[in-house]
Amino acid sequence: MPARLVALPLLLVLGCAHSPAPPPGPRTLAGRAQIQRAEATVDLTLRYEVREGRTLEISAELHGGGSGSVGAVAVELRPDGFELTGPASWTAEVAAGETASNTWPLRPVQEGIARVEVRHGLAGGELDGSTTAAFRVSADAIRLCATADCAAEAP
Repeated sequence: MPARLVALPLLLVLGCAHSPAPPPGPRTLAGRAQIQRAEATVDLTLRYEVREGRTLEISAELHGGGSGSVGAVAVELRPDGFELTGPASWTAEVAAGETASNTWPLRPVQEGIARVEVRHGLAGGELDGSTTAAFRVSADAIRLCATADCAAEAP
């Protein structure tokens, strides 16, 4: 019996140590946001992907639902600790069944904690929806912080 108790934790540790890395590709940055006007809806999905050469890509995808259109939707990045190449904001309109997307490449300015705030809303109005994500930047990696990992550290 004692051999089984020792063997099980050992197998669990060895199994975790050899777990494969997650597959490459975009990962969800936050839950979906939805904008609605009358019978029309737009779902906003945010994703991130770390590319070779220490580049973080943040992408936004709009997907129209319901019937008609809510109008133009604006999405804006506000990076802190990252350098954004290109415009910080993007505006698109999608009708039901249509999609549109945009990607922003970001490069870290220094090692440590860096943050990206993504604001969204109807174009021409206040961007009242917001998602903020923190990333730990090191010489060899950029990793999304878990909620408590980076909370007390400034960018």
